[in-house]
Amino acid sequence: MNAAILSRSLVCSLALGISAGLTGASAAAEAENPDAHAAYPRPFSRPPSAGKNYDTWRDASGADIGQTSVDPKRLPSRVDNSARPEFPGIFRQKWGACGQFASVATIFSYEMNVLNGTAADSDATRFPAHFSWNMINGASNRGSEAYHGWEVAKRLGIPTAKSYGGVRLDKIGLWPDGYAVWREAMEYRVSGYRYSPASTVAQLNEARGWLFDRNRPGSNGPGTGGLLAMDGRMGERGKVTKTIPEDEHEEGKEVWIRWGPSGYGHGMACVGYDDEVGYDVNGDGKITNDIDTNGDGEVTLADWERGAYIVANSWGEKWSDRGRIYLLYSAMIDPTWERGNYLGRVEVARYLPTTTLRLKLACDDRSDLRVTVGIAGDPDAESPEHEFAPEVLNGWPLFGRSDAGHVPMAGPDDSSPIEVGIDLTSLVEKVAADRTDGRLFLRLGRAEKSDAVGEVHHAFIRHYDARGALVREAPFEIGNGSFGKEVLFLEAPLAAPVRN
Repeated sequence: MNAAILSRSLVCSLALGISAGLTGASAAAEAENPDAHAAYPRPFSRPPSAGKNYDTWRDASGADIGQTSVDPKRLPSRVDNSARPEFPGIFRQKWGACGQFASVATIFSYEMNVLNGTAADSDATRFPAHFSWNMINGASNRGSEAYHGWEVAKRLGIPTAKSYGGVRLDKIGLWPDGYAVWREAMEYRVSGYRYSPASTVAQLNEARGWLFDRNRPGSNGPGTGGLLAMDGRMGERGKVTKTIPEDEHEEGKEVWIRWGPSGYGHGMACVGYDDEVGYDVNGDGKITNDIDTNGDGEVTLADWERGAYIVANSWGEKWSDRGRIYLLYSAMIDPTWERGNYLGRVEVARYLPTTTLRLKLACDDRSDLRVTVGIAGDPDAESPEHEFAPEVLNGWPLFGRSDAGHVPMAGPDDSSPIEVGIDLTSLVEKVAADRTDGRLFLRLGRAEKSDAVGEVHHAFIRHYDARGALVREAPFEIGNGSFGKEVLFLEAPLAAPVRN
């Protein structure tokens, strides 16, 4: 190691201590701050209609943000998870789906492959950006946030790109036709997600620990690190994109010194970090982490000129450094870009449903469609004891708007019926854990003041064993199947025999 690199490494190792690089006053203030790792930033952390008490991490098994004190001495100076076989590669996004290319195609794919012990080297082990995007984009070329995809994955699941037809489609607003795709999606879920700020050294170290080993040091060496979602401002990129000069670590590569001063948001994935990458932001001829470069009277992380995240973009392999770019740690502190100052993380899970609904239907306005599934423990009951309104068949009210789009079920300009699948396991378990008794109720109608009409072609209750094998399938009596002005009510015994 040459003297220049050694000097930079020494500066980094000293500065990355929880209080090093700060003035005494600011270090003390940070040490006394009990909310140093606040998990819920005000904007974009969870669906607006879910309420302030909605805990997005509730079903995750990992330690919550702030519960683990991170010793920066155990963290290496560089981590790049995009070099791992679980990383699905750099995508070239189509339309305004950047949030889903980051949160689902990249991060969800990576996390699911880490969980499964597989490589993300084919569509069989990658997950599509457009499945979740077309659920919540209003059937138009509209942007989305990372949490949109993660909520779709929590409540519905994500099918593999192989089953879906690729990571992206050639038409906006399409929903897949075929129970098998929807059933596969149920197996791949998000169990929990969190957003956290990265505006202090302690928060930075916690994020670095997540990227390195999820802050779970083990006796058998470091575990596999996670990825982080971030949201950057892309206006006037030329003003903030710099080239690392000669004789500097990673010379010739590009680095963002802060978010663009204006413009639109853009979702990306943070895949690692490099403590030695730096740039002379204030032009004083030095790259420092211990000088008040912004003139606010104190030295904080906002003044750091050395240390950067590794960001994977969705603009293709030819952009910047094979689709990757550096972003200074200090760039995450920007009072003018509130939504870009947070990092999102996700935990995934495999899941096997035991009871599902296989439903084929048409409707000329899927946002105005209203479907409720109910259950009663008595097989002769005339009304349900518990009811469930699937988000996907009710216009995605979770997100507070008609995110399914005012288009037919299959998508824009396609009035064909499609076959979907809905997981009923949690509903059935409310009254019939062994699935041998009870009655199911299916109600289909339309939103108030809507003129939507539709037709049910078939509906079945499906039961699976603990290994995911189909045990039996029982039909609902359909009749003429039409609904709209009149609500359609269907009933079936939970354990009805299979019809030949």
